[in-house]
Amino acid sequence: MSSPVDAAGLDAPLTAFADALFEARISGRPVALPDGFAQRCSEAQGRAIGARNVARLAERLGGGIVGAKLAATNPAALQKLGLAKPISAPLLGARVFASPRVLPRADFIVCVVEAELGVRFGADLRTDGARPARDAVAAAVDQVFPVIELADTRIADWQSAPPAAIHADMGYFGALVTGAPCAGWRTLDLAAASVRLLVNDADVRQGSGASVMGHPFEALAGFVAERGAAGQGVAAGEIVSTGTWTVPYLAQPGDRLVADFGPLGRVSVDLT
Repeated sequence: MSSPVDAAGLDAPLTAFADALFEARISGRPVALPDGFAQRCSEAQGRAIGARNVARLAERLGGGIVGAKLAATNPAALQKLGLAKPISAPLLGARVFASPRVLPRADFIVCVVEAELGVRFGADLRTDGARPARDAVAAAVDQVFPVIELADTRIADWQSAPPAAIHADMGYFGALVTGAPCAGWRTLDLAAASVRLLVNDADVRQGSGASVMGHPFEALAGFVAERGAAGQGVAAGEIVSTGTWTVPYLAQPGDRLVADFGPLGRVSVDLT
């Protein structure tokens, strides 16, 4: 006999796994996927686990939900993560920090560093699920700023985890460090813009805006369409990190991380 399910479609084993993931967020100790997880848990159920834990963490940590992070916004990441399309996950305000910032490396299990472009919406933007034009997205954005995402996971065997587990673990969100807004971003070609990721003053990664679906606002357009298909919009004041420009870097204690986006600005974080 199958286990009863709750309103989110989670049976007792999946509910227990959701609780274990939540506790792993607090304790910093990874948790193994339960036996048969890939067969038992659909992507929709994975998203339900993630949504449940986001709400619990927002209540525990304070700061609310301030926007979203986009992930797997290039073909290499999609293939590596086993995803059919890019995903989004909520940003917890308590884990979004202004640059420069010092953070304990011990706060993270894996600590995957990515250089990204963040935006803040200055106006509401909503569709019925149709993909908005890039110009419409740009018109709704009032700030663009450099970002270092410190992605993390509570899943012990994360490198072989199925897509449902990524959704359950909140899209591997760990923390976001944001640089100052770029005043002249509308005059720049964001697809042609480049970034250098420096670790302890050594140049370790390079990338460009074209890495993100050809243009960061293409990723944003897809996110707006996804929200619209769910009957939701993007609200003024929300921030979105649009996806990595660089190949991920696994950070270590003592690393000083700087993402230099040239005219778009710089963002830095020191890991103790």
